[in-house]
Amino acid sequence: MVNQIPVPQAKYELLTDVRQPRWKTQVLCLILILLVLAILFITRTWIGILILSSPKTETLDTETFDNAKIATWLRRAWMYAESTKENQNADRNNTISTSQQYYTNSTRQIIVCYYTISWYLNTLWELRPSHIDPNLCTHIIVGFASVVNCTLDLGNNSSIYKDVVALKNVQPELRVMISVGGSNELHLGFSEMVKNHTNRKRFIKSVLNVTKSFGFDGLDLDWEFPAWLGADDREKIHFTQLLQEIRREFQRAQETLILSVAVAAPQAIVDQSYEVAEMAKYLDFVNLMSYDYHFYVWYYPITGLNAPLFPLSTESGYLSTLNVNFSAHYWLAKGMPKEKLVIGIPTYGHTYKLDNPLNHGLFAPTSGFGKLGDMGFVSYFEVCQFLQNGAQSIFVNESKVPYAYKASEWISFDDIASVYYKAKWILANNFGGAMILSLNADDWNFTCKLNESFPLTRTVSKVLRYQED
Repeated sequence: MVNQIPVPQAKYELLTDVRQPRWKTQVLCLILILLVLAILFITRTWIGILILSSPKTETLDTETFDNAKIATWLRRAWMYAESTKENQNADRNNTISTSQQYYTNSTRQIIVCYYTISWYLNTLWELRPSHIDPNLCTHIIVGFASVVNCTLDLGNNSSIYKDVVALKNVQPELRVMISVGGSNELHLGFSEMVKNHTNRKRFIKSVLNVTKSFGFDGLDLDWEFPAWLGADDREKIHFTQLLQEIRREFQRAQETLILSVAVAAPQAIVDQSYEVAEMAKYLDFVNLMSYDYHFYVWYYPITGLNAPLFPLSTESGYLSTLNVNFSAHYWLAKGMPKEKLVIGIPTYGHTYKLDNPLNHGLFAPTSGFGKLGDMGFVSYFEVCQFLQNGAQSIFVNESKVPYAYKASEWISFDDIASVYYKAKWILANNFGGAMILSLNADDWNFTCKLNESFPLTRTVSKVLRYQED
């Protein structure tokens, strides 16, 4: 008799169950993962917005930094860095000409130079109005005034504004303008001022009073940036309305005043913040802030070029848009006439701390800002000192800008060669001119060369104004 060993049916059921697809569990896991990622993204974005708008940020900007330009640049660089994530979702169907074609120049380019008022102006290492060469620039824009209670507020800097305006006594063709915004926009004065016609009218009246009292030749608006990073989308429309109303009041007052705007370079900010074609109707020119394309941020900790003229061949996607050439042509494609487009050229660099001093090329891993300068920003005369102390300089021919390194210090900057290439490119493409940011950060104190002050600005001036090689 054969003994049969019974096999429990449960085991067969278990094997059968294993083979069944657990799609409900998989879907649930996927939803949970997406939910966690969404929470992390929203939390980080919200924290970033709170940091920018909190009183702690204002205290840091006004007390920790040596002068106004650092507060301005740090805030803008942060927002530019944030825009790289938005650029990944930008419209890629835009057809933009970015060729390096050369044309016959038929216009006289302007050279717009920003002069930023330092917080103290009580040391030999700060640029005073008396140190400025009035023959370098066609326009000097002094900043930054504030918007307080919907009026233009110069703070305690009236004497400095008067000293800059007095440079016109030496060079009568010089135009001196006042800029409002910049670092002072941390107080969100623009957002309140543009909300309605009454507020805008009050602001414009104060502008006319200030320009008449001080002898300014015009107004520059440096709002960084309308309708950006969670702000009211209507700010974009209100900003255009402000420009239209300023232009109308300038004409009514029979004042030949200049109106300009400092504008963002990244595509995502341009799309969100500006009605480009409408703005062009009311502006004399726009100052394209074509710099801060790469800057140390914790979520993208690698070396990059501050203001490359052209992209690298290895860059693709949104990275290929982070250069002067693309930004300029994108503004043209959006409707800004090229004769009104003034291209920004920085006289400062960005510093990084290398993870490994032996890995010192582009895209090298970094762990923070470098030691030189302030919070990653370094003036050109500090770069010259860095090079004089043995740093190695590399010129990136594809992008027409250099970088330098020594030990763990790495700096991206513009030098005489790179600003020469940019000036020739501006001339060849018939853009409106060049904008220098800023006279303060150029080598005005003869550190780089004993017999030449403002070498970067002077190089641009020689090419655009006098067309020297």
